[in-house]
Amino acid sequence: MMRLKSKLLSLNANKTVPTKVFSPANCEELRIPFRQDKVAKVVGRLANQIQIPASLPSPPSSSEEDDETRDDKKLKLQSDGQIVSGVLVQNDFKLSLMAPEDLKEYAGLTTTTIMCRQRLTLSAAGIDLIKWALEGTFGAIETISTSMSNGNGEKIKTDQSEMEEADEEIKRPQETVFEVMGAVRVRIGDHGEVEVEWEGNVSNDGIADAVLAVLFTVESSPAAVKRKSS
Repeated sequence: MMRLKSKLLSLNANKTVPTKVFSPANCEELRIPFRQDKVAKVVGRLANQIQIPASLPSPPSSSEEDDETRDDKKLKLQSDGQIVSGVLVQNDFKLSLMAPEDLKEYAGLTTTTIMCRQRLTLSAAGIDLIKWALEGTFGAIETISTSMSNGNGEKIKTDQSEMEEADEEIKRPQETVFEVMGAVRVRIGDHGEVEVEWEGNVSNDGIADAVLAVLFTVESSPAAVKRKSS
């Protein structure tokens, strides 16, 4: 080890900053300090959402920009209470904060969206009872549309004023769509067919589980049994 130390010192003898080489004894405990503060660069469309304080100096012109400023347009922002939410990507020792939509462009990562669907049949509970149960659990829900299907399977809006007399004589299945907390859609058909659809992630999965629990509960509720018996 001493020969290695002397060789390293001889190779770095001409440097302006002196090189230090430590040669601890075998089985000796080493404590190497590391800087704990980490800096993440905000890139992409997420950087455009950050409001730069007026007290900061204006960025240099294109002719005066160096490589680091031209690539990332880094400005040291003062802490003014801004909350930035995004995806933190680490490449070696570099951290970048970006929007999920910019992962492919700035990080070379491909994102995939998983759509989940659960189908069930509610023979006793009606649309009004389902809506009442969902509103009692999640608060106000949004009715997206009440549509019906034509012979080609395409959905058209239900508007009695625009329907022709011949179309009124044909009984077509109707469909009502509710949106719960802006994340889960509940489609209810004429014959009790219910489809729950959501985008798979941690928060939406929990909401969807709660929606399914409400739907199964309302099917066996006294109001649903009374409605079915009548």
